[in-house]
Amino acid sequence: MPTLSELLKESRRIVFFGGAGVSTESGIPDFRGENGLYRQTFRYPP
Repeated sequence: MPTLSELLKESRRIVFFGGAGVSTESGIPDFRGENGLYRQTFRYPP
């Protein structure tokens, strides 16, 4: 059975489906948190 690393190396395209929390762990603000996007002011809101 091939390893994940081998599969990734041989792949032409890769799709990642992440759930809630993946972006916030990466430092991307969420929508409803304390400093979330819903609480910020933008010229064009998200």
